Amino acid sequence: AEHSLAKRIFDDPFDSRSTRNLLTFSYETDTPSARQHRDTDPPSHLADGQWGNAANQSVQYDGDVTVTADLGKAERVEEVRVVVYRREVENSAGSGFNVETLTVSVSDDKQSWRQVGEQKGQPGGGDDCYVLSLPVNAAARYVRIAAKKPERFARILLGEIELIGPDKANAGPRYVMPRPMHVKKTLDEALLSAGVRYLYSCYATDLLRDAQGKPAGVVMANRAGRQAVLAKTIIDATDRAEVARLAGAKFRPYPAGTHTFRYVVIGGEVLAADGVKTRVIGPSLGGANVAGQFPVIEYTLQLPMPDGSYVSWSAADQQARSLTYHPDQQWTSDRLFQVPPDAMHGQESADGPWQGVDKLPLDVLRPAGTERIYVLGGCADVSRDAAAKLLRPLPLIDLGARVGRAAAELAASLPEPQGVKLPGQPTASPAAKGDVRELLVGVRPIDEGPSVSQEARALPVLGQYDVVIVGGGTAGAPAGIAAARHGAKTLVVEYLSGLGGAGTEGAISVYYWGNRVGFTATVQENVASWNIEHRKQWWRRELLDAGGDIWFGTIGCGAFVDNGQVKGAVVATPFGRGVVLANTVIDATGNSDVAAAAGADTDYTDASEFGMQGTGLPGRKLGARYNNTDFTIVDESDMVDIWQVFVHSKGKYPDAFDHGRLIDTRERRRIVGEATVTLLDQMNGRTYPDTVVRARSDYDTHGYTVEPYLLIEHPQHRQGFFVHIPYRAMLPKGLKGILVVGLGIST
Repeated sequence: AEHSLAKRIFDDPFDSRSTRNLLTFSYETDTPSARQHRDTDPPSHLADGQWGNAANQSVQYDGDVTVTADLGKAERVEEVRVVVYRREVENSAGSGFNVETLTVSVSDDKQSWRQVGEQKGQPGGGDDCYVLSLPVNAAARYVRIAAKKPERFARILLGEIELIGPDKANAGPRYVMPRPMHVKKTLDEALLSAGVRYLYSCYATDLLRDAQGKPAGVVMANRAGRQAVLAKTIIDATDRAEVARLAGAKFRPYPAGTHTFRYVVIGGEVLAADGVKTRVIGPSLGGANVAGQFPVIEYTLQLPMPDGSYVSWSAADQQARSLTYHPDQQWTSDRLFQVPPDAMHGQESADGPWQGVDKLPLDVLRPAGTERIYVLGGCADVSRDAAAKLLRPLPLIDLGARVGRAAAELAASLPEPQGVKLPGQPTASPAAKGDVRELLVGVRPIDEGPSVSQEARALPVLGQYDVVIVGGGTAGAPAGIAAARHGAKTLVVEYLSGLGGAGTEGAISVYYWGNRVGFTATVQENVASWNIEHRKQWWRRELLDAGGDIWFGTIGCGAFVDNGQVKGAVVATPFGRGVVLANTVIDATGNSDVAAAAGADTDYTDASEFGMQGTGLPGRKLGARYNNTDFTIVDESDMVDIWQVFVHSKGKYPDAFDHGRLIDTRERRRIVGEATVTLLDQMNGRTYPDTVVRARSDYDTHGYTVEPYLLIEHPQHRQGFFVHIPYRAMLPKGLKGILVVGLGIST
């Protein structure tokens, strides 16, 4: 079965190899490009390898257009591919557009033409693009592409033209590097078919024990809070065997000094630096539905590590990103890879060379002195050379299958755990006075299941700052930069692997309306649309240059509160849970996660109001910049809702390289603040003595409207409003020391 799974993972039906022989050409058109989406002079945008975003990667023609491509000499042309943008309904950005038919002809002298094919456009869709492909199979110097628009539209938007010659002779074997989307979808299908329940974005932070003190499950943390998961046996597949560490297993020391890490970048040029080695993993990624050709570059880096803490790990992570950043990169690893230097002490040790999965004794995966736990990963008690080989995909799949069977057999022999609790012990000398406040309702807000008792216990202090910002998105990244520039010791924690929120990880890389003044005008020189990787790098570089710290892969899951004063944020990292003490906490989660945990009153759609704004989750293509979607409704305080949309959308984008990493929800949980900005306040332009920002947009509804005023009068299409946001709308009633920004403000 494990070999079957491996075969499915690596058998990606979408060939992403860059084996196409893209022919170089110049071109001219019989219709000039429009002022909006203008081409260069001489024309070049349709042959620059960039497409995917109609806002800044398209050429517009106000009528039918014929493009004549000149190859310079007669060459064999196998295929013509044209990227077409479409919008079937009018919106605030203008009228619709599409292509009705595409006709291709060839010529040797530009006088006598031979038609080789015609293809109809694809109706439907909204604000997306598609590829029309026609076989040519002929030698010619000139290729003519005639695009006819539908009668109901006034314009055509084209993104790219590719003339493809015969396959390259050195294309290599038929090995396809599987896309992340394919790997994730394959694993989803395997888990679902096996009846396995699973969730995304959860960290195991505590170990449950039964009445005899034996491991009986874990406590996991996520955006919904913390939940207990009871189990007879535990497979610890975390990178650094965190569950085994929680159980008290003994590990070899993590040596201070320089350590070896690996990091992968897709796209851009190979960069050189001291202590950095590179390997280009060929062939480059290209193929259909890929906007360009991108090398896969593996960097091996030597980075300083004072210790094995997450603070040190985060600093190394930022250094790796800085050393490997190139403006043309398209995708990067979510996190650093390291063969752990601090293996655990197992019930058995295998110090010799790697002998293969079948010969590996499973007791090297079982911590000495600890029952019912298997460590499935690089912390197994084997030589570090063997650990490196164990962590390769195929051995790890095979070993996972062995461990799964062994854990199931052990569980079948054990009784149901009794008297389960979360043991703990408070510290005699706490670093600060206060209590941990968190949500403990379950993975869904409606959960009312059984519970386990938790003894009083101390949490480690992971850091101490003037300002901690939980969430590094559209509001959180600027908050961190501003705080650090004003001299505050600042930390931004973000559960994804990049800053910028919906504008980067959510792939909405264009301003809709906006009042681009003040700080906003300084962001990337106030461009109206942007490259996602450039934007992420700008936020990250500005924050680091200002002296701020960044912890990626970190979830805000609670608050540290003393008599209504918020003194810090409770966070979960891949290395455990703890408190970051701060004079001021800024909740930039977009869902009021920290404020709600601290006890703030919140407002959200419930049984009293059926209206809710639509939600999207974009598919991402290599080389593309923009995909704004709206196809479902998601409650981001509901981990099952989050799970469902990530599973569903993999089938929605079968040819995508990967997901966008951020769910683009347009409505989330909001605080009840010291002031609330109502719809009438917005439409009437109400001002406040404590206005901190003046926003601007039209009324862009993505769902049912339930505000009574809208039954009387609805704003006209594209009618803009300036809206004043008061400081008090960011202050949760009854709490001090915390601000809420972004979608979580009081409106």
